[in-house]
Amino acid sequence: MRLAVSLLVLLAIASIIGTVLNQQQPYEDYALKFGPFWFDVFRDLGLYNVYRTNWYLAIVGFLVLSTSTCLIRNTPRMVREMREPDMTMTSAYDPLGMANKTEIISSLPMDSATHMVTAVLRGRGYRPRLHDRGDGSMVIIGRKGRYSRIGYILTHAAIIVFCAAALYNADIPVKLAMLVGSTQPENNFHIPLSKVSKAAWLPVGNPAYRGTVTVPEGQSTQVAYELVGNGYLVQPLPFRIMLRRFHVSYYSTGMPKDFISNIVLYNKQGKVLKEANVRVNHPLSYEGVQIFQASFVDGGSLLKMKRYMLNNPSAGAIHQEGRVGQAVDLSGTTYTLKLKNFSLDNVVPAAAIESVPAGDQQHINLGPSFTSIAQSGSGSGAEFKTYMQPISKSGQSYFVQGVRTAFGTPYQYLFIPTGPNGSIGLFMKYLSALQKQATVNSGENNKSYVLNTFRQVIARNAPAMTPDAEAYFQSAISAILQLKAYPVPFIVTLTGFDHRWAAGLEVTKWPATIVIYWGCAVLVLGIFILFYLPQRRLSVVLRALTEGTEVIIGGTSSRNPYEFTKEFDGLVTRLRSVLKNQDDQKENNDG
Repeated sequence: MRLAVSLLVLLAIASIIGTVLNQQQPYEDYALKFGPFWFDVFRDLGLYNVYRTNWYLAIVGFLVLSTSTCLIRNTPRMVREMREPDMTMTSAYDPLGMANKTEIISSLPMDSATHMVTAVLRGRGYRPRLHDRGDGSMVIIGRKGRYSRIGYILTHAAIIVFCAAALYNADIPVKLAMLVGSTQPENNFHIPLSKVSKAAWLPVGNPAYRGTVTVPEGQSTQVAYELVGNGYLVQPLPFRIMLRRFHVSYYSTGMPKDFISNIVLYNKQGKVLKEANVRVNHPLSYEGVQIFQASFVDGGSLLKMKRYMLNNPSAGAIHQEGRVGQAVDLSGTTYTLKLKNFSLDNVVPAAAIESVPAGDQQHINLGPSFTSIAQSGSGSGAEFKTYMQPISKSGQSYFVQGVRTAFGTPYQYLFIPTGPNGSIGLFMKYLSALQKQATVNSGENNKSYVLNTFRQVIARNAPAMTPDAEAYFQSAISAILQLKAYPVPFIVTLTGFDHRWAAGLEVTKWPATIVIYWGCAVLVLGIFILFYLPQRRLSVVLRALTEGTEVIIGGTSSRNPYEFTKEFDGLVTRLRSVLKNQDDQKENNDG
């Protein structure tokens, strides 16, 4: 029992960790979240996949073994006691050793007292049995709740059932295959499926698995990926999953409110097996496989961009296109631009950008944005978050871009004023004119040419802006000062996009799950029986006296002793009443 309780406590702690800490995520995410030291500690403890670590499975296995041993040893005796209760007079039925006890002296002869006590016990639901000690004393033993032992059997059997089912769901054959080396996870996440090693492929008939897959709109897949450490295994599916449509709705704060995937399942011949809408907590089930809605990301949206060269702003904008997840070659530079992600909406508190919202709304939607990583051949680079729509602040519109040179650090934001057409083209023309004028005024410490150059650019390119030129001028100078710390020689803006969603799906096959549910139901029933159908024992010893009978009463209960004490006191009161001599009762009545 002590071993079983200790194992249950360990399992409870492990289950709490597995619930709080998101399981089976890429190692990069954990390293970013916990830092290098704690990442290594948690990895060595197996906390990133608690339910399939060797120590967790060993605890579950020992718990099954321990509980099975208890059940095998005790069940025959308990069944025998329930069928034919063992009412043999032993120390367990010694009234002086019970929790509740009292003594009554009756003037009735022993035979009459024995008859009265037997009748009272039977009336209270006990099945009394008489034992003659052979020394002139008599023992009456009674018991209620003999079937409370069923609760013990059910609770232990339930623990065995759902722990064994959990072991089955843990896919032990795959772990054994990895142990002997016939199955090896693939560590390269960037190779196509056709290049994945055969050792990383699991069998189609794998009895249990839990994998994830990301499916863009209009595309399909027939495999799921199970993360194992810093690699993955490929699990073929018995059908093809196609994402026909994806829809997401938001709260006013920008948090996702609901996201729905319209999924179609096909067999190898292209026949539709099932179609359903999958949303959070509403999976699609087909032949023992469940498909859950887990997340959503960009599915490879086509982005249309303009690139402005800071070291040659007079060259004008260069048009570029690329899909999210791909790298764009930036001609004329040593950089490549990897398009990391695209977001259709960006809702932020209005105070964060010092903007006054319309009406009583406290949040502003900044519109579409994309994140990208610029990497040079020498290894230097930076990450950017670029917003498509200009942001209005203090009456001036700005192009906004977040910049950071180290992953995980906060973005530093660049604000470049936009011209009448909402682009930074006017600013780039001013920057180009300044660079040319700076060459002419080389060596001079004169600020007049900065303002004069600005006036010339405005008069030539945006004469309608003359009344607001001063505010634009101040914003442009601030932006130029910011560009001194800008890590790359170009600025990329977003001009258009062809958006495509991708649904993150979790595909599971846990055939023993239904067994676990039934095991939990049996466990609840067993606990209910243990708590609300306790076993209660009474023992009454009667000894003949010179005049009357000595009656010693004892009682105990396996549960709820306070409630039993009240029942015992009521029983004693009843026995005191019936054990009075009939003549005494008559005198009391006449008096």
